[in-house]
Amino acid sequence: MRHQQVIQRKVERTTTKFTGTVTCKGGSSRGIVKDLSEAGICFQLYFDINARTGQDVSIESNEFGHLTGAVQWYRGDRIGIRLDPSSNTSAQISSYFKYFR
Repeated sequence: MRHQQVIQRKVERTTTKFTGTVTCKGGSSRGIVKDLSEAGICFQLYFDINARTGQDVSIESNEFGHLTGAVQWYRGDRIGIRLDPSSNTSAQISSYFKYFR
């Protein structure tokens, strides 16, 4: 019998499915925001942009506007983005949860 690993997260994630654009040093790609929290985003890319751990990125979406962060991880066509902690980021994410959820 396989044992499934349970990951404890510091901040609860909300499953989402809306489009946006991620830009980094390697390029830019549209894609889908798969989940969202106040601390980060899981983004599924349409095109490979050679994102690497630690690289700065910017994210644009109609749902939350412009955010910045850094690549936390990348696996195939998905990247995890750690959002820059700021009052502006918190306000934009809170606004998304209030109006779009």
